[in-house]
Amino acid sequence: MNEKIIIDCLILAAGSASRFGCCKQLADWHGRPLLAACIATARTLAPAHLYVVGGAFYPQLLQALPELDAKPKRRTAKAIELLEYRAWDLGVGNSLAFGVKQLQNSNPVLVLLADQPLISAQDLRNLYRAWRKQPEKIACASFSNTLGVPAIFPAKFKARLYECRGDRGAKNILLQNANNVVPVAMPSAEFDIDTPADLTTYLKKAI
Repeated sequence: MNEKIIIDCLILAAGSASRFGCCKQLADWHGRPLLAACIATARTLAPAHLYVVGGAFYPQLLQALPELDAKPKRRTAKAIELLEYRAWDLGVGNSLAFGVKQLQNSNPVLVLLADQPLISAQDLRNLYRAWRKQPEKIACASFSNTLGVPAIFPAKFKARLYECRGDRGAKNILLQNANNVVPVAMPSAEFDIDTPADLTTYLKKAI
């Protein structure tokens, strides 16, 4: 149980943020882009690969890549790989399937959304530890009487992730495989940023 199992990480950041009105992935979150904060949190688990799926704002994310990819002092931190998904308007499920298909290996994959900034490094450590106890199952966030991401999927579930479509993302897989899911209480996962007002509210919560 003390031996660390290598996982990959996939961050979904392909949407158009229509309710936000601009590229929310690059909105300021305590002095750095919102997406950069998510990347930094993901890096605390030292993933073998860290992929970001961009779409509607891919050119802007590509231009901001040096700031997004600012690595900690640890030399072992992996560079992020920014992927362009041109069919991003098909929905988060399609973006998820596209991203997972780039991870053609036997590593489990941690799926994150770029707009859940209240999720902490401790939240991800709790998720990882719960998954390590039952590594054949999916460990996922439990909040507001539902299940969602962040979630760690064993490699055997990648084929199911390939099939994700539309706006549901991984939720259908989580709800349809209750016997293979380890829920981890994570109240912070309830909060995502849809509007500038959300950003202002959550900035205050994070202080």
